[in-house]
Amino acid sequence: EVVVAGCDEGISGWIPDDDTPVTLEDVECYDVLDMAKDKFRSRLLQRSLLKGGPEVSAMISQKAEPHFSELVRDQFGNYLTQKVLEVCGADLFERLLTLLLSQIQDLAHDVHGTRAVQKLVEQAVARGKVEELLTALPAELAEKLARNVTGFHVVGRLVECLPIEKVDALISRLCGTPENALALGKDQWGCCVLKKCIDRSEGESREMVVRSIVSSAPDLVQDPFGNYVVQHFILLGSCQQPNTCATCIIDALKGRMFELAQQKFSSNVLEKCLVNAAEKDRNKIINEILNPSCCPPSQAVHTLLFHQYGNYVFQQALEYAKEPHFSLLVEHTKPHILETIRTSSTQSSTVVATDGMPADHARRLCVRLAKKYLVLAEGLELEGGVYTWGQYGDPFENFGMDMYVAWEGNGGMMGMPFPGWDPSWGALPSWHPPAASRGGRGAGKGKEGEVRARSKGRQKTGGNDGKSAASQARGGGGKGGSVGGDSNKMAVGRIVGYWPDYQVVYDEASPDVVGASASGGRARKRGKAAGAQRKARAEGKTHSMA
Repeated sequence: EVVVAGCDEGISGWIPDDDTPVTLEDVECYDVLDMAKDKFRSRLLQRSLLKGGPEVSAMISQKAEPHFSELVRDQFGNYLTQKVLEVCGADLFERLLTLLLSQIQDLAHDVHGTRAVQKLVEQAVARGKVEELLTALPAELAEKLARNVTGFHVVGRLVECLPIEKVDALISRLCGTPENALALGKDQWGCCVLKKCIDRSEGESREMVVRSIVSSAPDLVQDPFGNYVVQHFILLGSCQQPNTCATCIIDALKGRMFELAQQKFSSNVLEKCLVNAAEKDRNKIINEILNPSCCPPSQAVHTLLFHQYGNYVFQQALEYAKEPHFSLLVEHTKPHILETIRTSSTQSSTVVATDGMPADHARRLCVRLAKKYLVLAEGLELEGGVYTWGQYGDPFENFGMDMYVAWEGNGGMMGMPFPGWDPSWGALPSWHPPAASRGGRGAGKGKEGEVRARSKGRQKTGGNDGKSAASQARGGGGKGGSVGGDSNKMAVGRIVGYWPDYQVVYDEASPDVVGASASGGRARKRGKAAGAQRKARAEGKTHSMA
């Protein structure tokens, strides 16, 4: 082929390179069979069928008719046959319908032919050829095609397009009994057809489909494909209040919730039920989770919480539970959460928790739940800030501030406003949180409180008592103050919750833990001061030499 500017010149004639449809004179010299099998030339013919006018459409359809059986099986030619079925006249459609219906079963099994058959079903219903279509494609054949990788598309289009009075018979054949519904729902391709039957059915037909699915629900929810049918059924009723579809499924699974929550496929169904069901139906699931027949509530919660599939069901139960069920879940969950979080972080990640969940995964799950539900974190003691800032402690400790403490006033740092300025302070107030108690009458802030205490001690009783007052001041003063006068404990703040709904909680910690992170900052300050002194001495020598 020779490419010319603005056109392609080949054995099939002149082909424009833009969206312009061809003319009748161009079509007369085209080899439609050859062009239809080419990706780009087939698109040109399709475009000309829709935009070239009735004469051009009739000419292309007439040239395609002798090769129609060959084109419907071609990778690119089948798209042209679909357009021909859309635009052709009544006489030509009658001839093409007769031609395709005679080989409809073979075409439905063909990867390209199935597309043309779907278009044929659509056009046959639209043109009033339903009886001829159902004669060539009876319910028995549709039932077989519904389990085929290409045939199920044809059956799905039948269910969508047939009139309601005709589709009821087909739905009855496909899923009218629990046995048929179970067989169709457990098939990889049949489950898609069953979902279309659920959507299309109305009135008595809908009730029949519901009975069939509910009766086979215990088996469907455990199947790799059937569980999607049940989930689709539950979501279909989510627009109703209450969701009667979810109620039917929950009642059908009664007595097996704890077992099904631990299975890969059925756990997905229980999650959908918890999200979309009414409160009374949710409580049925939670009651069975808390009170299984095989073990006490605490053990049941532990099993689900650390199960590789059951933990997802349990998290949804916590998310949507109302009182008093939420308090019951928290009561049985909290001991396991605290015990897991307190486990040494040096424990090997290869250690496996209950039912195959690795220990590090179980730990992360517990931390996430404790952060989301603050009531689960009550009584949790931090060890050296490991759970707040990681193994290196508070990174802002060396800078003398707490980035999570908000002050009133304008301006700020890292999203936290500074306090208003008062000249009597002489400096900005400390960024560290106040101590839990003031530790005595001589308490002040930092060294100022210590100096005042010593002076008061000298005035009253003398030097030794002054030192006693100073030590009392250290117990409650400023940064690093002790709690309740105990010199072995310090108040350390931590954040509970997420921005903006969080609160600062103060825990007791050893001074050695807090002082370890602050010593580096003091050393750097001393180093900077010594450097400044050396620089000043060097400048003094320079001036004296001058």
